[in-house]
Amino acid sequence: MEVWKKLAIIFSIGIVITIFGLTVGILWTSIYSSILSTQLSVTPTSTNHELWKETPIPMFLKLYMFNLTNPEDFASNKFKSKPKFAEMGPYVFREVDYKVGETWNNNNTITYQRKRVWHFDESMSSGSLLDKVTNINPVTASVAYALRYELPFVRTLVDRIMRSIEQKLIVTKTVNELLFEGFNDAMLNIVRELNMTKIPMKRFAWFYGRNDSASYDGTFNMYTGESNLLDLGVLTEWNYDNTVSSYPGECGKVKGTNGDLWPPLPDNKTVTFFVTDICTSLTATFDNTTVYEGLTGVRYISDKTILDNGTMVPSRVCYCTNQECIPSGALNISSCKWGTPAFISLPHFYLADPSYRDKIEGMEPSKEKHELQISIEPKTGVPLNVNAKLQLNLLVKHDKEMSMFKDVQTTFIPMLWFAQEAYLTSDYASTVKLIIILQSLGNITFYGIAAIGILIILIGVFLYIRHTLRGEDNVVLLSGNDNEITVN
Repeated sequence: MEVWKKLAIIFSIGIVITIFGLTVGILWTSIYSSILSTQLSVTPTSTNHELWKETPIPMFLKLYMFNLTNPEDFASNKFKSKPKFAEMGPYVFREVDYKVGETWNNNNTITYQRKRVWHFDESMSSGSLLDKVTNINPVTASVAYALRYELPFVRTLVDRIMRSIEQKLIVTKTVNELLFEGFNDAMLNIVRELNMTKIPMKRFAWFYGRNDSASYDGTFNMYTGESNLLDLGVLTEWNYDNTVSSYPGECGKVKGTNGDLWPPLPDNKTVTFFVTDICTSLTATFDNTTVYEGLTGVRYISDKTILDNGTMVPSRVCYCTNQECIPSGALNISSCKWGTPAFISLPHFYLADPSYRDKIEGMEPSKEKHELQISIEPKTGVPLNVNAKLQLNLLVKHDKEMSMFKDVQTTFIPMLWFAQEAYLTSDYASTVKLIIILQSLGNITFYGIAAIGILIILIGVFLYIRHTLRGEDNVVLLSGNDNEITVN
């Protein structure tokens, strides 16, 4: 009787373990998805929220300035000289991004602001912030651009004012003045007093008032991914609106992620990200798979469609306005930048229409140096490395009514370009690897447990058969002995 109890216990343990292993193994994909969703979605207690709230990986902003080497010849149009440029830099800043002012909404979105903090790293830079740079005066170019459709007598009047205050078309300033510190400009003060410009700064610099500012980039609203992980990080609004007034139609829609948080990408052919500096989104195209820190990711790059004017991508025709439709490869962002003649392109007009480079010298576009790249681990949406690049250009237009512009050709003048870089560290790569192998590890583990349960059941069957056979042998032996006793 004792043997039967032991066999019953063995069979019970085997059956329980087998059922548990098979059940969890079958359900593991759903369980894993739930765990993944819990950790990747942005909630007050999730791991991803902690990583997103303050950028934990090294980030760098690399800035390159363009120095005009023949300013007198260009301004006076001597010998119909093309402006010649020499690239300076990089000037490297370590960057940390903070998310502040978080508000959790009932519709699985979060409203927040982004504060960027930059620290100059001279050891990584090729130059000092005190380096002198010569180029077009953005204020002078902006005033002329704002008056381009005004009557001749208005442009002549403003020209006289600029000459009376000795306004310059070309200025030489330090890198720090042009980027962060800013410089005083008499004409800027005048047009601000007369309410003739939307430029909000009292001093002009490309990043004036931006470092350590929580409000400069505006207010974002994005999906947390809690209800649908494929929506993680996707923006629904910017500055409390799902469209921007800078562009008409489809071009004015707020779409894509903020660039620092991505949903899983099962088979995406493109990725879209919203750029506050240009008040619109950019789309990168799938290129290939790549391996970084032992992780296989998908790489998206800039191609000729990224700044198309509607020629190749019909939906982008809304970027091509009737009055100023420019060749593909650059984007008019003047309506986003207070009416200044600002246009973006890829560095050195890479992938742009040749007409942009035909009127200037010093551009050396290179796929290796100037291509925008984003590599993302597709199962988790974790960015492996980001190398986003854009160039800022000013449009200088010929104007016979304004003395400073009557001798210049209409030209897109490169001012600076930047590369924003971020790389996943080996520590975080190890964490991502663990998350990825957890799915297959779970299947192996729990089906392995089921196999152990089956093995226990088989052992029980073996013991049962052996015990049964031994019992039959004993019966035969006893029967033989009885016969022998009878014969005797």
